[in-house]
Parts: sequence; structure tokens; C-alpha cells
Amino acid sequence: LYRSRIEICRILQILTRENCPIFAEVKEDQLFITRILRVDEHAGYLAIEYGAGKSINSALFNQPSLKFRASYLGAHLIFKVAYPLEILLEGKPAIRFMLPRSLIFSQRREHSRVVIPPHISLSYTAKDANGKLFDAKIFDISMDGMGGMICDENITLQIGTVLKGSRITYPGGIPITVDLVVRNTKIIARTDGTLYTRTGVRFMQSREEIQALINLFVYDLDGSTS
Repeated sequence: LYRSRIEICRILQILTRENCPIFAEVKEDQLFITRILRVDEHAGYLAIEYGAGKSINSALFNQPSLKFRASYLGAHLIFKVAYPLEILLEGKPAIRFMLPRSLIFSQRREHSRVVIPPHISLSYTAKDANGKLFDAKIFDISMDGMGGMICDENITLQIGTVLKGSRITYPGGIPITVDLVVRNTKIIARTDGTLYTRTGVRFMQSREEIQALINLFVYDLDGSTS
């Protein structure tokens, strides 16, 4: 937990320099995804890009505060901002917030994960930014999200990509539809020279819905391995 303005600005400036996506939940079913444009330690503010949708941009200004999250080199960052203000930054509209008073930087998982046994075929199907369907084999799953492997070399996912209407399937189970956001991705080479993408995704559903999903998976997977 960081409370020093100097340290908080140093971390936020890294996110700015690396062009890392940050995201916050606006209402219960909307995810606002953006990037930090500027961090001004002396003036005490940070500026971010507007989101892609007009409705979610409008909803943002009605929130008393926002809790932003980001992933960077395997770490999970959380910081809270308030008092949004529309400004012009280098001639372009942007949103300004007062600098956060604290920032959480964690390299430990927020939720424990269920590791999927190798003989269990748990996967999800989604669409990439071009609308192409792809399948990913799920390695582990928790209330926070999932880790998976995409075998199609032609599929590339950018951090912050929203995968709406993804379908999780497993043997003998009814497919479940979820919305996901990509929080990390990495291209890995096999020993035979072929490539696959290791990706981590975060659930956009409420915790209550995800808890029901996790309970279902754990129950069914435990039952199939007994």
C-alpha cells in the first residue's frame, strides 16, 4: 500500500509511459477502459482518455469516485480517484482527476484459483477484435478470472480487449455465457517451434454470479475426478 505522492506518481508515470490500459466499473454492468495521458505531481492531478462510448463517458461524470485497476508485469494495481473534470490536453478533450491518495500494488493473486486437471476439457469460446471466433483451453479459474491457452497463432488480443458473450464449456455441463476483459497476454514458443498465446482474463460479472459459476465448476470437476 503506497501513500507517498512521489511513489504513487512514479507508478502512475510508468503506466503512462508504457501506455497500459486501466479500467473501472461504472455502474454494475459497464466497464470503462482508458489510458493515462499525463501525471502532474506538482499540480496534483492525472488526465485520462475518454472512453469509446458516449453513454459510459456520461455515466462516469455521475460517479462520486472510481476505482481503477491495471495489470503491469504480473502485478495488480488498484487506485481510487474522484472529482472528474473535462479539460483540453494538447487541444484534445480529456478527463482530469485529483491524484489518488493511496495505491495498492500487489503481486499476489487476489483470489485463490482452482487448477483444472489435465484430463478435464474446460474451455471458452470468444470473438477477437475482428469478430473471428477462437477457442481457448482454460488452465485455472477463480472468482477474479481465468488463465487460458489460445492455440491459433493468428489470434492476437490486446490488453484491455473486452470479450462480450464468451461461452465457457466443459464435459457434461451446460455452456455458460460470460463477459471478459483481457488483462495480460504473452506469446510462447513450444519446443517444436509452434506458437501459442497464454492469456489472463477477468470476469466482468458481479461477484455473486461468478461465485455461482465457481461453485458449479468446483462441484462438477471434483465429481468427475472422484
